[in-house]
Amino acid sequence: MRFFRHCMSFLLVSVVGLAPNIAIAQSCDQAVTVSASDNWPPYSYRVDEQYRGLDIEILELVLKHANLCWRYVTFPSSSRAFEEFKKGKVDVIFAASFTQERRKFSEFSVPYRDEVMQLFRHADNPLSPQHAFAPTLHFLTKSLVAVNRGSVYGEAFSRVAQQCPDCVVDINLATERFDLLVRKRVDYAVEDLFTGIYLINREPYKAHVRASRLTVHKNPAHYMIRPGLFSEKRLQQFNLAIERNRAAIDELIDLHFQRLLSGSAQAKP
Repeated sequence: MRFFRHCMSFLLVSVVGLAPNIAIAQSCDQAVTVSASDNWPPYSYRVDEQYRGLDIEILELVLKHANLCWRYVTFPSSSRAFEEFKKGKVDVIFAASFTQERRKFSEFSVPYRDEVMQLFRHADNPLSPQHAFAPTLHFLTKSLVAVNRGSVYGEAFSRVAQQCPDCVVDINLATERFDLLVRKRVDYAVEDLFTGIYLINREPYKAHVRASRLTVHKNPAHYMIRPGLFSEKRLQQFNLAIERNRAAIDELIDLHFQRLLSGSAQAKP
């Protein structure tokens, strides 16, 4: 992946235990620290110390047009990233769902894409039409479901978790959630649609995991921005960079989706 613009003069601020990836450019108005996953294809992953993926490409497009520099830091889970964000050690988190609870400690950009959370199943466990098109997710209270720790799955799934806390298993990585599904240790996994399609095109999931017809939740994805990072004018410029690049963002999303459907999405070595 090509190097993107960054500051000619940029003082590196180290984060204990982390190895930030620095984007290089000629000039910028401000530097930001971005939390990025090194193992979340096709959105964000690392190859030869370079971050790649759909969300990385969209983010760098927006940051360049907002004349911002960036560096990446990686944490073991999204919940840990939120903790560091609250401490002021992270400036930007991408692919974030808006919630009133998060609004207490974060600014939010305008949405930049949609996030679709789909129910995935084992090939030996077909989902009946009655459940696939049910107005509620109540049937999941009799199942074991793997989810990502710290993700948002909507009100319907929240009711399932409240009614049956033992039905929900928090797992950090998508591969680990699908591993449980392959071994039939869980009945279902709720996964981002693009991530799920990416994985079921690959071994050992290809022969064992299927996407069901049930969409658990669909909502806009935003950038979480550390309070005080941007002035009101700078935040407006950041949002304007998103709005002015809608067409380019949509093209990137479509390109990655077509790659997923054809099974030709770039994979980590």
